[in-house]
Amino acid sequence: MTTKLSIVGLADQGALAQLVYRSTSVTGVTSALEMSDILAEARPRNAQLGITGILTAVDGMFVQLIEGPVASIESLLIRLGQDRRHTDIEVVDRRLTDDRAFGDWDMVSPRFAPAELTALANLLSTGAPGLDDLIEVLSRALKRQEAVLEGRDRPLAQAVLGETGFLADRVEPDI
Repeated sequence: MTTKLSIVGLADQGALAQLVYRSTSVTGVTSALEMSDILAEARPRNAQLGITGILTAVDGMFVQLIEGPVASIESLLIRLGQDRRHTDIEVVDRRLTDDRAFGDWDMVSPRFAPAELTALANLLSTGAPGLDDLIEVLSRALKRQEAVLEGRDRPLAQAVLGETGFLADRVEPDI
């Protein structure tokens, strides 16, 4: 069940909130690699506050989906407003929810494939995309990256040739 987040009176209820914002990067951050300092700083604090989420940059904008207790999210928004690495913070959407979309990550910043970056940029250009649409694009990028990393644990021949749905299915048989 999800409802729109109303700040008044909810912080004491221990409700779980999801919020996505975008902001303008002052330093021109454009990739996950360039955000490593931000992530290194955010992860311990987020873990302590029960905040999880995903952070990325696209077209000179930070895009971050955060989830956690309402009081923690509101506290984080205040800190973000004081952070000099970005300006023009705009909350795109927020809601109460029973479930986290990125509960395994105190903060993650996946590398995006070009099609995923295009999909995210298109969503953001529509004005105020909904959380579900953003979660879908962000989750798809994260799952693809996780699949790539899991493939590194296996010998190349097994990863490429031994699994249904992988390259073996895309190779034309010799006739």
